[in-house]
Amino acid sequence: MSAVVSSSRAALLGDRRDDVIQVLQTFAGSMDGIDHVVLSSIDGFALAQASGDARHGDRLAAMTSSMLGLAVAVGRELSLGSLEVLMMDASDGKVLMLSLPTEPRPLLLMVGCNRRAVTGSVLWGAKDCGQKVLAALMRG
Repeated sequence: MSAVVSSSRAALLGDRRDDVIQVLQTFAGSMDGIDHVVLSSIDGFALAQASGDARHGDRLAAMTSSMLGLAVAVGRELSLGSLEVLMMDASDGKVLMLSLPTEPRPLLLMVGCNRRAVTGSVLWGAKDCGQKVLAALMRG
């Protein structure tokens, strides 16, 4: 797995960038079936990723932002409270998208999995990864 951070956007992670990349890489390698892990800004820009193909990061970040924006609107319409996780289950894999509460705006974590992934394990691991990203950003 490779890790990529856009140098123009790296400042959003500050001096915790390497710690965040390590968290993403550890999660990506922790269980079978995880193909992509992307941390992005709410406006759809990839900040860091751990995946087999670095070319997908910016596109996945933009799509995650759009999907979560739509999910938030649906949740608001149905009075469901704040969004935690959005999951897409397809014939050849799954995608989990999480909103990470940071100030002034949340960060987004996208996990793309293949058929070998166990949904419950990936969900638990993604939530744990999100908490570790938040902890890494709070150190200082």
